Amino acid sequence: MSGREDAWIQRREEWLRYLKTVIEAVDSGKSVPLGPSSSPLIAPSTPAAGTQLAAKIVFCAPHPDDESLSGALALRLHLDSGAEVTNIAITLGSDPLQRPRRLRELECACRALDFKLVVPFHPSGFDHVKMENRNDKPEEWLAKVDALREIFDGERPDVVLTPHAQDFNTTHVATHALVVEALANHIEQQNRGPILLIETEFWHQIERPNLMLGLTPELVARQMVAIGEHGEEMARNPYHLLHPCRLMDNVRRGSEVVGGQGAAARNFTFAEIYNVALMEGRKVRPARSGGRIVDPTAKLDVGSLASQFR
Repeated sequence: MSGREDAWIQRREEWLRYLKTVIEAVDSGKSVPLGPSSSPLIAPSTPAAGTQLAAKIVFCAPHPDDESLSGALALRLHLDSGAEVTNIAITLGSDPLQRPRRLRELECACRALDFKLVVPFHPSGFDHVKMENRNDKPEEWLAKVDALREIFDGERPDVVLTPHAQDFNTTHVATHALVVEALANHIEQQNRGPILLIETEFWHQIERPNLMLGLTPELVARQMVAIGEHGEEMARNPYHLLHPCRLMDNVRRGSEVVGGQGAAARNFTFAEIYNVALMEGRKVRPARSGGRIVDPTAKLDVGSLASQFR
């Protein structure tokens, strides 16, 4: 065997050792117990910053666990500036027999995040959140829109988060449509100005995102506590074990997709990607052009975030 072949084998073995450590790191998460916890894990409350009223954020979760998997921006605003976060459980899943279990897991996850929780038509959530329901049963769909609009009336959010319109999963796609219609009705009836509408991704990447949000390991660990409370869902499909890997790949992608083609890779490890727009009257208005990248340790509040996109 030639010296060059020996060098090739040595290099391959070095990379193989690296890959095995990655696999071992992911596998190590399998030993962390999954929830829901018998005694609820209560996260420390975050006081509102200064004397101003805390900003209000509403996260519209298509399924229980989306608030934990995609809610990093809401969590950062809560921790950095004391913003009040309310998670609206748009559905509790499609299987009525599983909803009590999924609700219990969701309640535990929201306590771990220090999020409030609202379940429409408690304790069931909405049924049939699908685009075909919107098209084929317009009266039933409009009842959902009106119920969600009433929740927005009560919450009066400054920021609303929802999946983007091409997020693959049928409930994610329909949740986007439901939120946009209900929020438009809320703005119109309450005579409110523009509200930040922030699109999340999980199943399908946002085509043109404009915000890459850096995350500290401590914040990601807090997310994972909440994700793990959805115990049976994680046992079915262990999203939690690859959650850090997804956030790591976001740094690779977001550095150029948000920062500009050819931009230097950012030197932090974890990030979530979003698209920020504004709900103005009955229309979704794109934010001003250009992407924004927020470092993991930069203090973030709703006012400063809004000023970058209006």
